[in-house]
Amino acid sequence: GQESGQTYKVSIPIGFGFTYSKYNTLMHFLSVAENYWNNPDLSNIQVFGKDIRTLLAVSCQKIFFDEQHGCGFYYYGPFEVPTPSYGHRDDLDLSVSMSLGTVVPSVSSEKRKGENKLVITDRVYEYHYLKQILEGIFSRADGVRFKTDNEVLNLCLLSLMLDFGLYQQYVGLLNVPFLHCLQHEADTRELQVEVANLIYEFDRKNMSDSVTRSRVEELIFEVSYKFLVNKNFNIQSHEFKLIRVLNADSDYQSYVLLCKIYTSLCQINKSVEVDYYKAHCDGEFRIIIPQNFSKRTSNYLDEVTRQYTFSVEESAMVYDDLPVFDLRPQQPEIHLYKIRFDSATAVQSMIKYIEISNAFRVLGPDERYLVFMADNVLLVDASGADGMMIRINKIPVEVATVFFNKAISFIPCFKYAESEDIVLFCSRNIHYMVDKGGQFHSDYYGMKHELIESIKSEEVFVDLNDEHVFKSFKLSELRTESKTVIHFPDYLLQVSDRQQLINLLDLAIHIRNISFFVLVLFYLRRGSIQLQYMQMENDIVKITGPWKAAILYVITKKESSNPHYDAIFAQQFFNLNQYKDMPLDAFIEV
Repeated sequence: GQESGQTYKVSIPIGFGFTYSKYNTLMHFLSVAENYWNNPDLSNIQVFGKDIRTLLAVSCQKIFFDEQHGCGFYYYGPFEVPTPSYGHRDDLDLSVSMSLGTVVPSVSSEKRKGENKLVITDRVYEYHYLKQILEGIFSRADGVRFKTDNEVLNLCLLSLMLDFGLYQQYVGLLNVPFLHCLQHEADTRELQVEVANLIYEFDRKNMSDSVTRSRVEELIFEVSYKFLVNKNFNIQSHEFKLIRVLNADSDYQSYVLLCKIYTSLCQINKSVEVDYYKAHCDGEFRIIIPQNFSKRTSNYLDEVTRQYTFSVEESAMVYDDLPVFDLRPQQPEIHLYKIRFDSATAVQSMIKYIEISNAFRVLGPDERYLVFMADNVLLVDASGADGMMIRINKIPVEVATVFFNKAISFIPCFKYAESEDIVLFCSRNIHYMVDKGGQFHSDYYGMKHELIESIKSEEVFVDLNDEHVFKSFKLSELRTESKTVIHFPDYLLQVSDRQQLINLLDLAIHIRNISFFVLVLFYLRRGSIQLQYMQMENDIVKITGPWKAAILYVITKKESSNPHYDAIFAQQFFNLNQYKDMPLDAFIEV
């Protein structure tokens, strides 16, 4: 057994270790990097060769903390553990690809001729000693950027900067393209997001082999606390098989370093994932890490910046020369607002007011907002003394409740200031605050279940085999944003596509307008393959009251079945039979 006073004579068989060579140690890499700092032709193959194990050993350099240590390093490696096996093969404790179970961290007590066998793999450096060396190399560069654009060499330096707390001070020396695309180059949270996206893109493009991010991270963890040596390397191990695949493609060298950098950033930022917003500006995506993150805001920013053209001017996110977000702070304030509109006319209806969410506030002393909806932009100016001014694509409008006709009745809308034409917007960002008194009564306009979810439509689309197939969808799943203009004086409903009808049907249900619902449903049935109405589901009645009567009127309409409805909707459609008994000569012009 071991004794506290026992002395050991250690035999060091140099040559068995993989990394113990003057050509592939960490110090060799740092020496080459400093002496060839201004050489644009320096490559990772010249420094590391093609074996991924060299890169793993250098990037996963082991360190110890002892400022009083004399030379700043010592040699290290695993002890040989004799095993009673065929051929008298000895295993190595704590070596990569070897599974010996739990090994007690102590000096080997096995003595053979009074000696313990130790396999040297490399030097382990004292943290502050190695940090001083790195600081000297970076300071002697005098602010000159690393000349070579070799990704592997730059990522190796980036990994060292992160591990030794030198990133913020010397990040400008690196020649890595994705670093210069960051809004704040020295922000490790932005860097973590960018590195995660690069790893994701690499995984998405390379799905044919067995290399995955989790397997590479396991290998990095294995190399970080075990010894990487050639002797007795188990060729049947998962590590050996992964290393063999990594050696087959040189692109995996960058991938391994990205995974190593990401694990370092997770520890630095104390977070596995960083919440961020992704905005499309100037033709590329920008990463914005806000002070307060919202998943809903994140999804909306991604959607709206893809659809509309934003740019960055003087560190501000701009649309049509109107700045909406200040991106100068490291974690900017990103907020979306709600705007309430009251009717400008004296006409009252069941709609008390309109509220629009996800509005952008324009930076500046004036209170102005931008609302993006259905390929249109609303500019709302609430800073004037005359009240709120609204413009749709720079055309002035006002919020009004208009009586169109008996078929459409009262609807809150946007009316052009210089004409009587009106605009109906359908969007999930618009909320019509309806008088909800008695809404759950079966004879009232409301129901316990939204009617739009109880109507199904048979849709046709082309699958991946270029074949036309049919599939049933709830109308609630087909809702989008749309803009419909209805012209004065007749206010006849005229739409350009079927999608507008689905949106308008949802609007009619939401504002509890039965006559408008009947009119839109007439149009929608004519433009649909098949509509199904789920009156009952699982013994639960879904469609009741006036809505059921309205649907039955549209489906089973016969002459004089409901004279009141007939008189209302007859004015909205052309009577195709009104000239059926006239002779043909009445249609001939001489």
